[in-house]
Amino acid sequence: MKSRGAAFVRFAGRVFFFARAIGAIASGATEPLAQSQPPALSAAPFTIAALQLEMRPIPAGTFLMGSPADEPGHTAKEAPQTRVTLSQPFWMGRTEITHGQWKNVMGTDLTEQARRALANETLYPYGSKQETQRDHWKRKADDAPATLLNNTGDDLPMHLVNWHEAMEFCRRLTEREYAAGRLRPDSSYTLPTEAQWEYACRAGSSDATHAGPMEILGRHNAPVLDAIAWYGGNSCVGYEGKGADLAKLKEKQYQGILAGQRTVGTKRANAWGLVDTLGSVWEWCLDNAGTYPGGEAHDLRGPDSDARRAERGGSWRSYAAENRAAFRFFDPPGIRDDNLGFRIVLVSARSP
Repeated sequence: MKSRGAAFVRFAGRVFFFARAIGAIASGATEPLAQSQPPALSAAPFTIAALQLEMRPIPAGTFLMGSPADEPGHTAKEAPQTRVTLSQPFWMGRTEITHGQWKNVMGTDLTEQARRALANETLYPYGSKQETQRDHWKRKADDAPATLLNNTGDDLPMHLVNWHEAMEFCRRLTEREYAAGRLRPDSSYTLPTEAQWEYACRAGSSDATHAGPMEILGRHNAPVLDAIAWYGGNSCVGYEGKGADLAKLKEKQYQGILAGQRTVGTKRANAWGLVDTLGSVWEWCLDNAGTYPGGEAHDLRGPDSDARRAERGGSWRSYAAENRAAFRFFDPPGIRDDNLGFRIVLVSARSP
């Protein structure tokens, strides 16, 4: 096993040809990758015109998934580290889906999503208790949706979306683009698997973040995150408008009171041009919760035996340790929250 600082990544040499939105794939030989140096991508990014969403090409390849026991913030869910090969390239949204993009495809908005969250009668586990999200938030069914909302601009990451709704967004977008002749019948938009998400987030890095190792100076204080993520330690900086009171968060990198969702794409991108993979909002993944097998795995996906779905990336009010490439969180698929959204991928086979 390579040391923590070495990029345990090997990328398959592939040539991509766009035919409308996605093209044929020709496979070639594989070569080891030099440390921390991403491969040259022969496919250009493309934009989903109606959404003005740039899709970034992600090459096929192999990486070390999870984290070593000595990584600050490491949890048992991130072990054992597993050498995962992704056999097919894919495209991933440069940003999370925004409020404006959601409205374009789904015809609803944050106010409607807040109304649905308040009306939801499903009981969810919160520690030793089973209660509705509304009760957990100490809200009432007839409360105004605005009580759950901060700012609601179109360029903010969409949130208060459950897993089923995120998948429905992907289904509608796929059908619309296919009907318009911009998508091949064997291609679809969907959510990334956990393996696809972590691989793309790392973009060739084996460190805790794509910007390097993480030193945790306090519960909400990890300086490496400042340039690349909105998290609990900095989301109050320069925040304006309606927000959440984060004054009680302990050990913050910067002191402040109000915070909330921030305009997508304002932090530094990783080596593959993706922004906000850490911080901003948690991102739903396609697969169910599961443990890593260790050893080697191909196109790893969680088992069907656990109904919970994976979330990745941390958020604007998360602990520093949660904003690492390897950190995993699981929730029932019906959960909605003000720091939970999603990012889409384009793959070369119809999603289930």
